[in-house]
Amino acid sequence: MRYNKLGWSNLLVSAVALGCAQFSNQFTKTRKSAADMVAIMHRALDLGINLWDTAPSYGNGASESVVGRALQGRRDKVVLATKVRSHATMPEMVEGSCNESLQRLGTDYIDVLQIHWPSYDEPNELAIAGLARLVKAGKVRYAAVSNFNREQTDLAACVYPVASNQLPYALVWRYEEPLIQHCGAQHIGVLAYSPLGEGILTGRYDESSTFPPGDVRNHCVFFRPEVMPHALRATAVVKRVAQKHGVTPAQVAINWTARQPHISSVIVGSSSLQQVEQNATAVGWELDEEDHRQLAAAGEQYMAAAPRFRTMWDR
Repeated sequence: MRYNKLGWSNLLVSAVALGCAQFSNQFTKTRKSAADMVAIMHRALDLGINLWDTAPSYGNGASESVVGRALQGRRDKVVLATKVRSHATMPEMVEGSCNESLQRLGTDYIDVLQIHWPSYDEPNELAIAGLARLVKAGKVRYAAVSNFNREQTDLAACVYPVASNQLPYALVWRYEEPLIQHCGAQHIGVLAYSPLGEGILTGRYDESSTFPPGDVRNHCVFFRPEVMPHALRATAVVKRVAQKHGVTPAQVAINWTARQPHISSVIVGSSSLQQVEQNATAVGWELDEEDHRQLAAAGEQYMAAAPRFRTMWDR
């Protein structure tokens, strides 16, 4: 496992992080027991994945609760990242959200506490001030943001130094690259999420693929009829590179994302022991110059041809 500094902080985080959204009924496609989920988290840690990312909104606290169970006896080995619940815009609301998370997680501090989504109704500076109070109180080590645009990130940093910004980034979702470059210039780490484009880059799907009601992929833009042919053309290139190296398309997509400038860590969910092992070994080997050329071209062709949406999940 490779490790990178998280922005200006003194945290060393694994190049691949464990996304914990799937450890709740809200996101889990295949239901697992709490013991199975804990086993996945412990295996991730054994493989060197030390950054775990969760949120109160994942299953209304269910993800944080099972993460808390997995942390017992291993807290000092994990860089724990969670978020402030939605609509917590005032300092006292941010503190209340943090206290609830600490209780569910069974710990007395959070390494990285992120504002999950910026507010467009209230000044985000108030929420950042709440994070600052928590850092000073010792409940949080580093303040951070998620899904903040450039202006919002700069305003947040004016109130209190933020260590990172969590942003969607994948071979087929490169709209954030100017913001990622800006964060890098400001020594703000970038945690990249959805590097597989909600699964399209795994190579498991074609234009006949369908999903059951309630599946998040029903709302993912890459599976829309007007988008999917473009996404599948990019995926075909990923599959060719994967075959050349004897790895999976998902490993190529993760490796490519992890090697882009200013990316501190790539957040990937794992729903099985086999999957977490594959994700952990997505780094530690190199794509060659020709691979990067082909993948960059595939991403650029997708960006030029596919219709653009505000998020990966526009309905």
